[in-house]
Amino acid sequence: MQFRCFKCNMPIAMSRDAIYAALDYVTDEELTHYDIRCPRCRKVNRVSVKQLHQSAPNWEREREGSEPSES
Repeated sequence: MQFRCFKCNMPIAMSRDAIYAALDYVTDEELTHYDIRCPRCRKVNRVSVKQLHQSAPNWEREREGSEPSES
């Protein structure tokens, strides 16, 4: 997923693992946006949960304590 900093217009990329981690965090904290800091100007950019879900449509929250059973 790529987006641009709202202040300096630098393109910022998020890997799939970072998107999944952001979705986990946003879901746990019940937030509507995830904050990403621009590496160039250090301003905080807000990414909506909707944008994160569009970038990772197959994401499912891993439940704690649900380990695969051994046969």
